[in-house]
Parts: sequence; structure tokens; C-alpha cells
Amino acid sequence: MNCTLNQVVNLYKPLGPTSFFMVNAVKKILGVKKAGHIGTLDPMAEGILPICLNQSTRIIQFLSPLSKHYRCTMTLGAATDTQDSTGKAIFEADPSGITENQVKEQLIHFTGEQKQVPPMYSAKKNNGIPLYKLARNGITIERKAVSVHFYSIDFISMDGNKIEFEAHCSAGTYLRTLCHDIGEKLGCGAHMSRLIRTQVGVFDQKSSVNPEALETAHANGTLSEVLFSVERVLKFLPEIRINDDFIKPLSNGSAPPKFSLKAFPGEFESGMTMRVCNGSDKVLAVVESLVDQDKFAQMNREDIAFKLKRVLI
Repeated sequence: MNCTLNQVVNLYKPLGPTSFFMVNAVKKILGVKKAGHIGTLDPMAEGILPICLNQSTRIIQFLSPLSKHYRCTMTLGAATDTQDSTGKAIFEADPSGITENQVKEQLIHFTGEQKQVPPMYSAKKNNGIPLYKLARNGITIERKAVSVHFYSIDFISMDGNKIEFEAHCSAGTYLRTLCHDIGEKLGCGAHMSRLIRTQVGVFDQKSSVNPEALETAHANGTLSEVLFSVERVLKFLPEIRINDDFIKPLSNGSAPPKFSLKAFPGEFESGMTMRVCNGSDKVLAVVESLVDQDKFAQMNREDIAFKLKRVLI
């Protein structure tokens, strides 16, 4: 198989289709059998939807926890059952008295570690059933609040009852729930009316490609110019280098003993995820540290300090 088709598409999902639909569209355009996306985008949302192809689907688990950047429009005056503009109004109030300073105060209030109750209209599952399927059948269940983190929420503008802001948040955070919660705090109700995901890890809008451009690149032989290699995508992980003579044992599932390591970070902690490379910078595996750097220094040369999480060769 062409190694290009084991890379990652930085797809720009348009408004309308589901994330699942876009994965199937990419599979059809490129003729690949296996593909998976990183971080679901609702049909009404647009923006960055990285899609891993074939063998690169092995790294989805390491990319899914990455923080996300969004540009969001919040409409004051009505809360909806879906917490966005696709739902039915469940509460309405006049927002004309709400000031820009009041909005800014709430954005500051919600910055940092927060508890967020996932919306019923979401892909989260209960006993294997997505919540949105239950919601569509008129079933509402109790959901536990989960911890999320807003690293930043930056006010952009206020035009009438529409507020535009940018947010950088942890994976699994719902911007429409943020809008809903802000509406409750302001007392007028609110919902999300537009959402654009602008960045996920190394994937941003500037380097993204829409389905039409992807199809064109595939047709004219320039696909390698728009796809992301596994090496580029996993660059955020600390690096360990192993001797070439241990590549084969590694490929057979053997964790690298201390004597096989050619280079490693000067400082690391137990539980840290790292990438394993050879001399030519190819990522061979992803491992988890079992010790910190101090305990590592005391280990014998045959000891195992890093357990395998995923072999990529």
C-alpha cells in the first residue's frame, strides 16, 4: 500500500454533514479501507476534523485527548433543548438589558477548571446507547457532571444579542453547554448558534483541506503535500531513541530494556506517554514510563522502564 495512505487528513468539515459521513466521504475519495476521526463535530459545527487513514488509526487514542480551539457564537434570549440553534426553545427572556461587561464577567467566571453536565443531545453513551438517541425518543436520564478545563475564553464582539468569543478547552468539553450555562447565569437564557473548530494539536485552519481540495490533490498526484505524517502529528510527545538492533524485537512486541535506549528526556515522570524513534526519526511505537528519571538512573541495564502502549511498525 502507498505509505501516503497511512497518514492523516487535516479535513475541514463543512456545515451540515455528520463527522461519520465525512469519514466515509474521505474513504471513498482516497480509496482506503480504514479511517477514523479525532473528536466529533456536530452537523451544525464546522472546522478541523482530523481523519486518520489505515495504519495511522493506531494513533487516534493519543490524539483524542488533545485540547481544542473554537470560535463560537452565542445567542442570548432563549435556551433550547439541544443547547444550540437546532433545538426547541425551553426558556425565553428579554436580553436587551445585558451589557458587554456582564458577558465578559461570565466568560472570566467560566475560565479554568469547571464541572459540566453533558447535554442529552450528545454522543456520550449510557449502557452503550448514545444519549441523543434517548433524547429523540423523549427520554431524559440523569447525567453526572464531569470535570472540564477552559484554558482561555476570549471575548471578540457583541452585536445585539449575539456574542462571539474564542475558547481553548480540554477534550470532551461542550461549547453549547457553556453557552447554556452562561445564559442561566445571566438570567436570560442562551444557546450556541455557530461553532467553528479552529485547531486540534498541530492541525489548524491554514493547513486544512476541504473535501473538494482533497479530491483534487488525489487526482493530480499532490496528496503527499496535504497529508500529515505520523511523525509530524506525534511531535508533541517526548522522544525516546532506541538502537537499530532492537527495532525487530520492538516490532514483535518486546518493551525496550534500558540497554537498548540511545537517548531519552533528561526529565520525565511515571505515567508519561512518549514516542519511540529510530535514527531516521521514524516513530516506531508509543510507550508509557513506569518510573521517573531518578528511579530510571538506578535501574539495571536489562530492566524495563517503559511499557508498550502501541507498536506502529
